[in-house]
Amino acid sequence: MSDENKKKILIVDDDENLRMVLRDKLSIEGFEVLEAENGKEGLKKAFEIQPDIVLLDIMMPVMDGWEMLGKLKKDERGKKIKVMMLTVIEDTGSIARLMQDGGSGYVIKTEQSMDSIVDKVKGMLK
Repeated sequence: MSDENKKKILIVDDDENLRMVLRDKLSIEGFEVLEAENGKEGLKKAFEIQPDIVLLDIMMPVMDGWEMLGKLKKDERGKKIKVMMLTVIEDTGSIARLMQDGGSGYVIKTEQSMDSIVDKVKGMLK
């Protein structure tokens, strides 16, 4: 796949180790991967690079995932960007809120392997 045809993924998570593992795994699968360590940085990058999908942590410093998702979906530049939330939160209320706020899907980090996260990303990009 040529570089201009690569799907762009933005990982927004304050856990550097998780970002590194996801970046390496997704890069091997042929995606262009960019990173941000908080929602404020992630929002700026999302508007600039227009990724195909954002993998977004909920609990982060500076700006959490809920706030970033809300700002992203209220702006014309972010309305069409798919967002998969990465979370350790398992309650159905949070999952319902995510979908209502414009999220495309979610992954409970503690219950998914890297391979299954990559499979979910691929499924969302089809």
